[in-house]
Amino acid sequence: MRKGSTMKQLLTHVFLFTLFHHSFATDTLKPNEYLLDGKTLVSAKGTFALGFFSPGDSKNRYVGIWYNKLPVQTVVWVANRLSPIAATNGTLQLNGQGVLTINSKIVFPGPSVIRLNNPVAQLLDDGNLVVKEANSSEFAWQSFDYPTDTLLPGMKLGWDLRTGLNRNLTAWQSNNDPSPGSYVASIDLKGIPQLTVWSGSAKRWRSGRWINGIGFSNIPEMSSLKNGLLFKFISNEDEVYFIYNSTDPMIVSRLMVNQSGTMERFVWIDSARKWNVYWYAPNGQCEEYSPCGLFGLCEFNGSPTCSCLQGFMPKSPQEWALMDVSVRLCAPHGAGLQE
Repeated sequence: MRKGSTMKQLLTHVFLFTLFHHSFATDTLKPNEYLLDGKTLVSAKGTFALGFFSPGDSKNRYVGIWYNKLPVQTVVWVANRLSPIAATNGTLQLNGQGVLTINSKIVFPGPSVIRLNNPVAQLLDDGNLVVKEANSSEFAWQSFDYPTDTLLPGMKLGWDLRTGLNRNLTAWQSNNDPSPGSYVASIDLKGIPQLTVWSGSAKRWRSGRWINGIGFSNIPEMSSLKNGLLFKFISNEDEVYFIYNSTDPMIVSRLMVNQSGTMERFVWIDSARKWNVYWYAPNGQCEEYSPCGLFGLCEFNGSPTCSCLQGFMPKSPQEWALMDVSVRLCAPHGAGLQE
């Protein structure tokens, strides 16, 4: 065999080895390996996938996690919400200390310094991306601590009071833009802890207090939502959080806050091959936080919906019918009412 032919075959073997070495049909990323745009990590049972994607009509590329087996791509977590890549040349890497990078830049949420001796990044079947020492069950970092807009079974929504970590949901800006939007769902620690949806510093909706063994007081239908799901609310000196788990492996469910500030629980209907909205809040104007203002009363079937408590009347009757919360003000009879 000629020397040139031998060299060509050797280079071909090197190329094929390199291609195979960086092509992933696994759930784990090790140091000095990289995940190219177009390749994915897939969890052990094939439930979730991690890779690069473009949302909606956008051409920007993001690293995200989505359901691997569903025909509709449903992204449940995004790593680089504020740092999209403009081209399909992205690479996901794990360095020798256990820090994940995209195109050699640290854009993952959380601490930027993790010191591990033999780190691996692994995508688990619950949708959690974790960084840990190889052969260890302890996580040095996990995506479940840094949600985007979606709460999956087993994820905590709330506070680790020991570290100050606040796990909350933040809506996407739009279907084409996963950057943080206007609405945040979090556990409010002021007063009695409860789930609250915020728009900036303004409350849009609150769950009410947790009634042990039943659910949140402002979600009376929560008991009927337990079919196949187990809800818990933990409040102690170390942690305050809400969590749910599936008791039926056939039920695929997720909870999210959308771009309108609505909390929605979805259930996958396999026969229809689509997501079904199983529950949402606020469900109507009267479920919003203080929809009729101070001393106002909201009636589901009222016309108009808002009225004033006995002894009060609209401060500005002409503007009351506009149904703008900024002008829904009730005042005592004769207390400087506008003509």
